[in-house]
Amino acid sequence: MSFFNQPIQLGNLTLKNRVFLAPLAGVSDVPFRRICQELGAGLTYVEMLSATAIAYKNKRTFEMMARHASESILGVQVTGPSAEQVAHAVSVLDQQGFDTIDINMGCPVRKVVTAGCGSGILREPERISKTVELARSATARPLSAKFRLGYTREEVNVVNTVERVLAENVDMFTIHGRTRSESYSTPCDLMGIKLAIDTALSKQKSVIKVGNGDIFNYASARKMQEETTCDAVMVSRGALGNPWIFKEILLAETVQPEFAEWLDLVLRHLAYQEEFFGKTKLAAILARKHLLWYTKGFPSSKSLRDVLNRVEDLDEARAHLKNYAANIAKDCIRFAGSASELTSDYDPKYEMDRKLDRGVGDEGMEEQVNS
Repeated sequence: MSFFNQPIQLGNLTLKNRVFLAPLAGVSDVPFRRICQELGAGLTYVEMLSATAIAYKNKRTFEMMARHASESILGVQVTGPSAEQVAHAVSVLDQQGFDTIDINMGCPVRKVVTAGCGSGILREPERISKTVELARSATARPLSAKFRLGYTREEVNVVNTVERVLAENVDMFTIHGRTRSESYSTPCDLMGIKLAIDTALSKQKSVIKVGNGDIFNYASARKMQEETTCDAVMVSRGALGNPWIFKEILLAETVQPEFAEWLDLVLRHLAYQEEFFGKTKLAAILARKHLLWYTKGFPSSKSLRDVLNRVEDLDEARAHLKNYAANIAKDCIRFAGSASELTSDYDPKYEMDRKLDRGVGDEGMEEQVNS
């Protein structure tokens, strides 16, 4: 059994393995989580929620808390402009029945940071302590925090952040190996993550230490674990269009689906999309980004993406996929004969979500932050 395919204890929760899906704004909805869980994700989260929106009982925010009956363990992530607001939100999320709650102190998006949320908190060390302290008092469920190395490279304070969250008794923390100011063109700093994890080890506290950043396959997950000694990894961009990454990391071998398997999964995702969002135009619009990500790696797929990016009905999307499938061999391997190794600046969420399917994820976050 590989290192990652072993259970791990998070408070009172037994997680089946050590490969987690990050809370991805505008992405981590019920259909996508179900697909990732089926491919092996050991822990998944509802996308990041705004404590301010929760305080105002924003309708869309509460709709985002939806949970499928098959999700036996589900986490949720929250961010807010003050310790008190985060603590209130944590108490609400506790009552909603989520199994574990994470405090986001790492989101780099400008409008989130300027609202005093996400990685904006990293410039206020005392607020880090107060936020976790009050959140800890608001729930007995496993509590975690996700953060970056610092706000800028000149303000790296991850060791201090780790010391503060440990002092307030988090059960887990996740470190993304970049500062808030660094883009994906800057490779993940594994040594920065290791320094923080060594700090936790020196405290001899029982806490799960998770590494995050530039995990696109088994090789990068193994490198993260070996060089940082983390207990688990959290996958973000690497799962977009490639939920098979969880299977690959757990099997410790390369997984490139043949076309028949790929098509079956994409159609299943669309079925989950229709089940959750209904047979609506919204369901099709929200599926576009996933379809664009999924269709990378097969021959002559650009023209397919062009039409899928305009679909307004899920049946229309299915018809385009089946027409395309008629000309592709069932045993065609995704990315066969192409350089599929991804580099640190690979950012499908920016390319697809923000450029081609404008505002799908961003509008939801804007509504929450401005509520």
